[in-house]
Amino acid sequence: MLRIFLRLKGRIFSILGLSLFFFGQLNAQVTSQFADEAPVIDGVLDEVVWQKSPTVTGFKTFVPDFSQEMPYKTVAYMAHDEENLYFAFKCFDDPNEIKTSIAARDRIGDDDWVCINLDSFNGGQSLYGLYINPNGIQMDTRFAAGAEDIGLDLIWYSAAKIVDDGYVVEARIPFKSIRYSAKDGEVEMGVIFERKISRFSTQGTFPSLDPQQGMAFLTQMMPLKYKGVQKSQLVEILPAVTYATGRQHIDGAYQKNDNFEPSLTTKVGITSELVWDATVNPDFSQVESDAGQVEVNQRFPVNYPERRPFFLEGNENFNFAATSRFAPVRQVVNTRSIVSPRTATKLTGKIGQKNIISTIYAQDRADEGLSDYDEDPTADVGVIRYMRSFTQDSYLGMIGTTRSRNGAHNSVYGFDGQYRFRQANILSGHFLNSATRAGSGADTKNLATGTIRLDRNTRNFNGHIAYLNVADGFRSDVGYITRTGISRVTMSASPKLYPKKGLIKRIDPLVYMSFTRDKPSGLNESTVYMSLEATLPRNTELSISGDHSTEIYNGQKFKDGSFSLSARSQITKRVFFRTSYGWDNGIYYSSEEQGYGKRINNSLNLQLSDKFNAQFTHTFNSLYSEETDDKYYDVHIVRGRIIYQANQYLFFRAIAQYNSLSEVLAPNFLVSFTYIPGTVVHLGWGGLYEKVRWDGQEYVDHNEYLQTASGFFFKASYLWRW
Repeated sequence: MLRIFLRLKGRIFSILGLSLFFFGQLNAQVTSQFADEAPVIDGVLDEVVWQKSPTVTGFKTFVPDFSQEMPYKTVAYMAHDEENLYFAFKCFDDPNEIKTSIAARDRIGDDDWVCINLDSFNGGQSLYGLYINPNGIQMDTRFAAGAEDIGLDLIWYSAAKIVDDGYVVEARIPFKSIRYSAKDGEVEMGVIFERKISRFSTQGTFPSLDPQQGMAFLTQMMPLKYKGVQKSQLVEILPAVTYATGRQHIDGAYQKNDNFEPSLTTKVGITSELVWDATVNPDFSQVESDAGQVEVNQRFPVNYPERRPFFLEGNENFNFAATSRFAPVRQVVNTRSIVSPRTATKLTGKIGQKNIISTIYAQDRADEGLSDYDEDPTADVGVIRYMRSFTQDSYLGMIGTTRSRNGAHNSVYGFDGQYRFRQANILSGHFLNSATRAGSGADTKNLATGTIRLDRNTRNFNGHIAYLNVADGFRSDVGYITRTGISRVTMSASPKLYPKKGLIKRIDPLVYMSFTRDKPSGLNESTVYMSLEATLPRNTELSISGDHSTEIYNGQKFKDGSFSLSARSQITKRVFFRTSYGWDNGIYYSSEEQGYGKRINNSLNLQLSDKFNAQFTHTFNSLYSEETDDKYYDVHIVRGRIIYQANQYLFFRAIAQYNSLSEVLAPNFLVSFTYIPGTVVHLGWGGLYEKVRWDGQEYVDHNEYLQTASGFFFKASYLWRW
């Protein structure tokens, strides 16, 4: 009995000690060291401030498992002065095994890296992710409402060096580049330091994440205090010019067109928390075209991520509760619906400690093909978003959007929110009303949608249950909606398994089910999806999945199941690949027939040297008639991209993409210099080649390529900041 009592007592004290450890880490406040002399950002920790600054170590893993020792030690340093935050890392490692590259900004995800996860308001609603690889190359993101957006580009500075026992990183983040609350020269933020070691498929943090809260970063921040901060007044002016000249093959002859577009964008910090942006004739040119996606036989339009700089400030506040990438109401605010505005303005940030606001107004150019274009060539677009934050990452929000033109309008308004309880559980939901009028004098049609959802995420289990209802004909001209007229129940369960021996580090089984009522037809559809995923060293994942599904389309029920295999691996520090192969049942929507087909996706990334990168991707989709085996379509999209990164500022890039269905070959070339985000010079050329010829009356198929379009462009901008 005594032995049993002592053993039980030991376990109780172990559990208590572990709980106190997590509690102490999450509640201990660190005060940053004030730097009397600013450190030089060069990847060498020889300044006095680093000898005096507070340090943290003892990083613990959360990938593939929680609370394990990292393979190598990491030390993080913190300092600041009146105008900047300073961070440094000493990452111990074998220098011959470190995975790194000299890459373009935001292209270091597969490298080893360190990350400063910074909740600049310490409010639990959003954070900046500031990543740096062992060559000092940056990636920055914004995380809110469960989604991380890589489109963000802040102005900050970093350097790194590989040394005999690992690598060293230094970073300087101007206070002007982030939003924060300051009172009497004091600022409190939240921070989690993170490190990835790619070859071990391992990521770890300080403070270590509580297994009972899973990967909820925002609720587990370490408070970080700054004293002696000078309250800054941000003013930015960004003039830009874009010149393009091109030609198109129209009616059998080339027609030339030139376009010169000046633009001006300004940013003013009303306070350190609230920023106003305005732009005239904004430059929305993209220096890299969207990667090709299969757009044939789609039930709803394909949506592309936002990458245009004007919209990125505060864009994370438009993330909406109780949505997912499979939900029919994907986005309430899809800024890519604002295609080409003449003028636009924004107000984003915080008012007080708990009030978050984001607004947009734009005069968007209408489609010139519209019959009433001359009568009204623009559409007015407005967005307003308000959020009130509560404890942890809980909040209550309201939203309104409108798009109107020539007497017609569509407005969407409603509320959303989420509440975290018992650490690992989130109850979330939203309700939206859509008011649509077809034109002046027409009746306004009101339709609604709503969702309620419960999620649980811990070390050992991820899962959810949700109910949604979307009215038939619900419309959002500023949002992104894939389907209306349904009610649906969804649920998922994914226990986590951690083998104690062998190559497999974690096994993730998943079961997902949904039951849908199609309102127009009164028919029901269902999905039962199962998958098994294994995590191995060298950033390797293997998975197998299958589903048995039905889908209602235009009052008919079709089979829509699939089976697929996929793999990804960092074979060596220079070679990374992804591949997947799938068999599908599907619908050929244009003729409403049952079909079957295949899906193949392959990607190979070759880091031939620190400066030279080549990436090749291949996508294949096919669909055949189930009744006759006749082919509806098959499409190959092949894309190759080669980049020579001369240094962190200058790169040369060539891309070629081929679509077998349209038989279009699209090459383009770019020389790009980016000193800081905003101060850039781009010089590029692109073309379209199609297998057609002009027969005197129309374009007909041909076995040789004709250059149907080509263009040269030059873009330059310079950021003035005070």
